[in-house]
Amino acid sequence: MSEKPIDKERLGRFVRGSYSRTDYKHVKKQFQSEEDADLLGEMQAHWESLPANQPLGAGLQVMLERFQSTPLKKKESTGRSIFKYYQRVAAVLFIPFLLAAALWMLHAPKIATDVMATIHSPAGSRTEFVLPDGSTGWLNGGSKLSYPVVFSENRDVELEGEAYFEVVHQANQPFRVKTDALTVQVLGTSFNVAAYADETAVNVVLQQGKVQILDRNDQLTYTMKPDEKFELDLLGNKATVSQVDASVHTSWTKGLLRFDGEPLSEVVKKLARWYNVDFEIRDEQLQAYNFRATFKDEQLDEILRMISLTTPMKYRMEERKLNKDGTYMKKKIIIERR
Repeated sequence: MSEKPIDKERLGRFVRGSYSRTDYKHVKKQFQSEEDADLLGEMQAHWESLPANQPLGAGLQVMLERFQSTPLKKKESTGRSIFKYYQRVAAVLFIPFLLAAALWMLHAPKIATDVMATIHSPAGSRTEFVLPDGSTGWLNGGSKLSYPVVFSENRDVELEGEAYFEVVHQANQPFRVKTDALTVQVLGTSFNVAAYADETAVNVVLQQGKVQILDRNDQLTYTMKPDEKFELDLLGNKATVSQVDASVHTSWTKGLLRFDGEPLSEVVKKLARWYNVDFEIRDEQLQAYNFRATFKDEQLDEILRMISLTTPMKYRMEERKLNKDGTYMKKKIIIERR
């Protein structure tokens, strides 16, 4: 028990902020008391009397702030520090705070599991991402990836364009990348998917692990091994599997632009997305010329100059035209036979 009975009226005035100097001294002495069971009980009663719609800890927080803003000196005779006094105030505030937090967690509305998020990677850029399950990856230029903000029963994402994935292994919850033409299903691995809307083929390159290719009806089509490329021709609905160096197809995630014996028609497609430009090849024979090189942080004009050294081609950049809305069209590059 404290030395003197708790004066409820003085305590109430102090909490409301309408206290006198005498009230202040009285409440201060009560908080500095060694045995404060009565005080704690009274403070708990005050807490329970607060209206249900009042912000958490409003009255008690006011009390704590007043004590913190008022210079109090410890009494040398008692040997008690103001630090101990603050501890008592904090204890009174902290107990009901924990109770309120627990109630909030029990009754808080659950996050909807069907809410989708979409990542857009603008043309000419590459975007790194982290998914809700911890899986990571990169989204290439001109691509978008949609996924639920919370993975519940499944881990399904939707891809338009090109993306590289490093999937966290979860034995009972496969990770699936859905495109318009096929679905890639994995448990934990790293792979690349290219499914651009303006392309006539979808391809999947496996770097590590194992993936399953499913058709539009979710029927198993093929199980891939590392360093394999699965390509589905959308026009003929025909699939082919070939051995490749997967690192070549995933090097774009490291800022490298690599060509491994690809025809010029494919080279300019990659350049168009990488630099956000348009190409027009005005000679059909030029499209079949193969090109092999690796570039990093090179200007487009330098890359075209290097290609022209090994290919009988010349190029020129057309002047950018102004659209009706005041924006400029993308830069266009004309390639012709030399």
